[in-house]
Amino acid sequence: MTQLVGPDLAKFAVNAGTSIAKSGFRILLVLLAGYVSVRFLRVGLGRLEEILVRAGERTEVVAGSTRKRVTTLTGLLRTLAFVTVSAIVVVICLDQLGLDVTPILAGAGIVGLAVGFGAQNLVRDVISGFFLVLENQVRVGDVAVVNGTGGLVEAITFRTIVLRDLAGVVHVIPNGTITTLANMTKGWSGYVIDVGVA
Repeated sequence: MTQLVGPDLAKFAVNAGTSIAKSGFRILLVLLAGYVSVRFLRVGLGRLEEILVRAGERTEVVAGSTRKRVTTLTGLLRTLAFVTVSAIVVVICLDQLGLDVTPILAGAGIVGLAVGFGAQNLVRDVISGFFLVLENQVRVGDVAVVNGTGGLVEAITFRTIVLRDLAGVVHVIPNGTITTLANMTKGWSGYVIDVGVA
């Protein structure tokens, strides 16, 4: 019995060392793949940004506003891509360490579902604001009529558009509730006057 303890212990140590080395190597590969993915995404989004800037500057009236708008959009996409890749890398690394990631994924799914139901309006506002900015429908400084409320556009975010009317009243309108938008100063503006001739 005592003669078997030494070989068994050595065999166990060799198996444990091999398993740890394999897991460490896999984790290293996952981290490297995540880093390379983030680098590729940054380069791809950088090229996309330049393409969108070149396309938007052809019809842009205010110099530099296209770059600001596109930089905002690509910054948001870059953050979403980084968070997604990081979450995937962390889950795979935990799995390689021998932890059961099924409860983590199930919990994340339940939390995501609850947040999705609770934040329906917020998500709708953000998506609508994303396309509002992307399509350059209205800019800060324009005079616009949104859902029948007219005024000067003072701010545009991914969630709201802020108008100030002639009386000085500030109207904050969530982007998801915008059904009609009339931009009165896009490109050029004019005023129609009826003149009676005797």
